[in-house]
Amino acid sequence: MPEEHESLDYLWDGSEDGWVVIRSDLGLGTIYNRETHMALLLEDEAEYEHAIEAMHEHDRPFLDSIP
Repeated sequence: MPEEHESLDYLWDGSEDGWVVIRSDLGLGTIYNRETHMALLLEDEAEYEHAIEAMHEHDRPFLDSIP
């Protein structure tokens, strides 16, 4: 995995609880923490796509709505 994405590992490696993806018709989804009720904004499109893909590969929850 490229070093530029290592700082996002907490989204899928279990070291920080609560991260999910909220599905959307407008894109890949929103990275959201259901414990802090905060969304994560990634301005770099490639970094955003990588994070969503990695969360999917690591079986993080993908939800239809904000819990």
